[in-house]
Amino acid sequence: MILVIAEKPSLGRDIADALPGQVTERNNRFIRKGDYAVTWVFGHMLSLKEPEDYDMKYKKWSLDDLPIYFDSWELKMGEDSKSNRNYETKAQRVGLIGELLEESESVIHAGDPDEEGQLLIDEILRWFDYKKPVKRLNTGDTTRGGLVKALSHMTDNDDSLNEGWSAYARSVADLMIGVNMSRFFTCSNSGVLLAVGRVQTPTLGLVVKRDMQIEGHIKTVYYDIFADVNVETADGNKTVTAKYTKKKQKGAENKQITELDESEKIKNDLINKRFDNIKIEKKVVNEDPPLPFNLVKLQSYCSSHFGYNPADVMDITQSLRETHTAITYNRSDCQYLSEEHFKEASKTLAQVVQNIKFKPSELDPTIHSKCFNDKNITAHFAIIPTNNKVDLNKLTEHEKNVYLAVCKYYMAQFLPKAVKEKTKMTIELDCEYTLVAYSTVVLKKGYTAIFKDIKAEEVTELSTIADGMYSGTAIDARLEEKETKPPSRYTKATLNEDMTRIAKYVTDPEVKKMLLEKDKDKKGENGSIGTSATRSTIIDSLITKGYVAEDGKRLISTELGRELYRILPDEIKKADMTAKWWAIQEDIRSGDKTYKSLTDNVLDTIKTVISNSYPAVNQAVMTKAVTEKYHEVIGTCPLCGGNVIEGTRGFGCSNWREPMNCKFTVWKNQTKGMFSNVTITLPMAKKLLAGKSVRMKKLLKNDGTTFDADVELKVDKESQYPVQFVFAPPKPLGKCPKCNGDVVESMKAFSCNNNCGFIIWKKSDRGLFKKTTITQTMVKKWLAGDKVRCNKLMGKNDTEFKADVTMKYNPDSVYNAPDFTLEFVNDEKKDVSQ
Repeated sequence: MILVIAEKPSLGRDIADALPGQVTERNNRFIRKGDYAVTWVFGHMLSLKEPEDYDMKYKKWSLDDLPIYFDSWELKMGEDSKSNRNYETKAQRVGLIGELLEESESVIHAGDPDEEGQLLIDEILRWFDYKKPVKRLNTGDTTRGGLVKALSHMTDNDDSLNEGWSAYARSVADLMIGVNMSRFFTCSNSGVLLAVGRVQTPTLGLVVKRDMQIEGHIKTVYYDIFADVNVETADGNKTVTAKYTKKKQKGAENKQITELDESEKIKNDLINKRFDNIKIEKKVVNEDPPLPFNLVKLQSYCSSHFGYNPADVMDITQSLRETHTAITYNRSDCQYLSEEHFKEASKTLAQVVQNIKFKPSELDPTIHSKCFNDKNITAHFAIIPTNNKVDLNKLTEHEKNVYLAVCKYYMAQFLPKAVKEKTKMTIELDCEYTLVAYSTVVLKKGYTAIFKDIKAEEVTELSTIADGMYSGTAIDARLEEKETKPPSRYTKATLNEDMTRIAKYVTDPEVKKMLLEKDKDKKGENGSIGTSATRSTIIDSLITKGYVAEDGKRLISTELGRELYRILPDEIKKADMTAKWWAIQEDIRSGDKTYKSLTDNVLDTIKTVISNSYPAVNQAVMTKAVTEKYHEVIGTCPLCGGNVIEGTRGFGCSNWREPMNCKFTVWKNQTKGMFSNVTITLPMAKKLLAGKSVRMKKLLKNDGTTFDADVELKVDKESQYPVQFVFAPPKPLGKCPKCNGDVVESMKAFSCNNNCGFIIWKKSDRGLFKKTTITQTMVKKWLAGDKVRCNKLMGKNDTEFKADVTMKYNPDSVYNAPDFTLEFVNDEKKDVSQ
């Protein structure tokens, strides 16, 4: 048996479809087909050991233990994430792979064709010390045709091992930086955790620097100058508004005009000025549709159109891919597709049209857009819809929005290009400025017909003027006063995007060059840090650790985040580290160096850093950060007016120390009594402190039975036990039809709180409602005069029927219970006389 180990479940299923033979077994763990068994992993099944896994002394952080380094960084079983959607643990999956490896004669390594994909499978093979032959499958093109071709052109996995060792070296280096630098700066600044990371810290730097730019921005007033030019044409004069614009010169700074007097003089000199050199140029442009999405582009689109966070888009696309098999691999960094994808487009398009019930009039599967380019395929390809049936009714609103966006950008590749006529007017002046105007006319909408959010083109009289040279006069001119503006605050989406092009913020030319060289084969990235799969997680971790705060959609660095970034040395906080590591990794990939060349280099950097002293974090900032992060104020103490904060075992007043000695506490759990089954959570505590009632379940009676009730907090400063839980007064459900009092709920019935005798029992052992439990919702409707559909009413001789029931109260009745009138469903009248 030949065992195929794929990087993800969807890839495993695609490979199985491309293999020869008949399927004999298929489940959510593996597929047997002919001479093959296909299984898969989901992310890294194994992870590097933490220092305390080697020696428990490292559990306590100490400067004396630094630097922490091991000659061989070992692996352990990976931990399962709380959001794991798989049916088994990582340990169970690795166990299954071990069983299949014992049964196999050889292995096909089907990780993604990049370093991380190589490592994912290699580390499992090393875990089991697998010595049998291993072939490497190129999984860059996962279409059926692409995989069939790749299966006939496999290489020996030994030829690709250095790719995996490069990824291993980077993962060890990342752990070394995180472990040593976080411990060093935390222990050097006693207090809140100061976490440091190769990608996390430069990302924090982007936010800090952006905030400094904004807060240090000095507003400058400048003036734009416009002239209304009468152009003399054969069809009469045409008025065109042109802007006074500085000529573009390489290396020259485009300064704005900031002096009002100068602006006024230019404006006045333009009025009534005669021109005999008005140049009109026309150009017809064929505009390509936007490329299909990669993950970052999709996250940005969903942020601007739907307000979704990047991490949410990751989860949504994960569900679309795994649960609904509606889209291809979602963590892609590529916006291009292969020629095999083009061959399969006709079938995919037909299925997409059927799924979304929409077909653009000019949709043509023979159109070959620029996105189909094998040279631009990386380890992944663009995110597109699959050739699978998708029921939109089974998608959530968020899933539907994202799926339709993916479909739209895929469909656009098979629509004609937009055809536009662009007209430009240029008037050269006797200085370094010109008068320039533009106008664009859409001749054919093409792909833009399905993009309602595209900004409309600006069309002016300029478009009605033919190519050529003209004369004319500036009949008027005016100034527009404007202000320089700082850059916008980051959002999660814009920070996510800037992480793909951090090289533009790097000042060192050598480092910038290396970062750009690193991404030269990635069309979606341009000098990046992090990966498509990790960036949104890194941003969220900055927020969780208290270094960045959310203000609506905006991200703003906190005082703690700024202090951390301030004290760190350049070796740690700049993107330079990623660039320099990449250069060493290139030598590991080529086989010129071993993985230890990178880890030894990183160890030297760590030793240098910890041998120096650095500024301390401002203690006032530290204290404030500890209070804000670990002691969120959840309410006001009803005893002393202090702040109530969360502790390990309960919620208590922060004034517990002398001289206040406030004893206010709400314990999370009680060991005995009525509330021993209840755990008071943070949201519950906040509501109780706000004077609201909380629904508590499984309250314990003396006889051991349980019940639910609305409970509120009662505080009596004079009592020996000043804090107590009491039952909240029942909420009125409506007015009593007998005395106009309030009808409230008790354990067994709904009755009037005026004790007038009006009552509706929740359960009856005979009569119309023998098999129906009367609920709060039903009583509310009846008291409001509405009817209630009841499906299990009892007629004579215990015959069941359904009817719409309305409540009526008969004041002359000898019973306090109300009468009910029935409106039979489907005219099925029953004898209900009992």
